[in-house]
Amino acid sequence: MRPVISVVIPVYQVEPYLRQCLDSVLRQTFRDLEIIAVDDGSPDSCGAICEEYAARDDRVRVIHKPNGGLVSAWKAGVEASTAPYIGFVDGDDWLDPGFYQDLYAALTASGADVVVGERSEDREGYPPVVSRREETVTYEGPEGIRQLLEKFYTAFLHTDRATLPMTYSRCDKLYRRELILANWKYYNENVSLDEDRIDNSAILADCKKVLVLSGTGKYHYRIAGGTMSHVYDERQVNTLAQLHASLVAVARDKGIDMDLVLIYTGGAAYRRVYATARQRGVPLSTRRDRVRHILSMTPAGALGRYAAARGGMFAKTFCAMLERGWVMPCVLLVAAHSLTQREAL
Repeated sequence: MRPVISVVIPVYQVEPYLRQCLDSVLRQTFRDLEIIAVDDGSPDSCGAICEEYAARDDRVRVIHKPNGGLVSAWKAGVEASTAPYIGFVDGDDWLDPGFYQDLYAALTASGADVVVGERSEDREGYPPVVSRREETVTYEGPEGIRQLLEKFYTAFLHTDRATLPMTYSRCDKLYRRELILANWKYYNENVSLDEDRIDNSAILADCKKVLVLSGTGKYHYRIAGGTMSHVYDERQVNTLAQLHASLVAVARDKGIDMDLVLIYTGGAAYRRVYATARQRGVPLSTRRDRVRHILSMTPAGALGRYAAARGGMFAKTFCAMLERGWVMPCVLLVAAHSLTQREAL
């Protein structure tokens, strides 16, 4: 008998956290799952741990493949899936026991195409930050989906994570499988940071109804020191131009406002600049050169459009300085600020 939900778990160098992740999925109160663990050529013991769980519970299936990156692991899992609904869990994250029960009940009762659950950002040594909305919101019809896409592209403008109206992540959502397959061409294996922004924007644009839930079980997103979105990696930085080109392609195909793409790309460049400029233990001259490299891949006007959407004199001044090539003053400003502050300016 075919399972109802396929849970795809990409696995790569998450050995310290993998058991917690797998245990949380196996303990879901919604039992009719197939769990597809995709060992993406992990050099540690992750593959063996996955096989151990597969031997213990016949709902677990393991795919071993050469390392190809996160998107290639998602695709391998989706291709192997058999259920009509798909969820994604990263191998270093975990779920509340009722997470999929809540999402599936809401999806089937409403007839929605995608349901979004609550999410907790968990960083060791700090209180968790939960995106707990005041009420469940339904986005339906052309105008509703247009509003949803606007929130999706500008989610990073919300400084209060606890009231975040929409996340970019694929992991706090439950999808109808046919929507993923219909947008298969947008899954870009060459983009290794912000990659789920591309396919999610395409999928959401095709929806007739999306439900964003309040008061549900949570997806726990682990923020670790080595998490790839929180460290400098030249390969990931180099994908900025390709990220923008991919989002432009989605926008052209789906009729999405190009200005939203420019705002988002400007924000992505800003975040990369900030993360690069604040790197402790890296010479200032190296940080400067890296920031210049990021700016060379940033579309003209993107930083200015982002700053205008974000508002605030500092953001506007900072982005204007970057666009004028005043890189070292910007690096020095961020470096000084990062000595006392944990969050971005």
